[in-house]
Amino acid sequence: MKVFNIYKISLASVLFAAPLCIFPLRILAQTPNYKQWAVIINSGSTNACGYRIHVLPSGKANYTVCNKKGSGEIKVDTATKLFNDISAAKPLSKLPYTSCAKSVSFGTSTEVRYQRQKSPDVSCPSNDSRVTNLYDDAKSIQQELNFSTSKN
Repeated sequence: MKVFNIYKISLASVLFAAPLCIFPLRILAQTPNYKQWAVIINSGSTNACGYRIHVLPSGKANYTVCNKKGSGEIKVDTATKLFNDISAAKPLSKLPYTSCAKSVSFGTSTEVRYQRQKSPDVSCPSNDSRVTNLYDDAKSIQQELNFSTSKN
């Protein structure tokens, strides 16, 4: 009989504890994942290396340029601006794309990716502030990381 009571207590504990576990999981599912990287990709050109920069909201950044890897920190304000601008531009794939003439030797394209979303080329002049903000963010981050795109 005591064995049966132990099982009753165990079953009751499980039934009581299950809702307590589900509630925090629901909150966690609604919380943004601040460990996800935003990615800035520049195509490069005949005269300049392309680059890929991964940025976290904390300002931590990793990059690859001219097939060399590096890492660094950008200002938290700069990272926060990027993530706020990404949020304002979602869904990134629906941003207006404006084609622009680019030099074969000097023309590059820049796109931003986040949470399986991909922007069009944000380096072309646009009347949409969401596009220009993302491009300005990309330029600022590249400048703060202070890496060269020179093919020398």
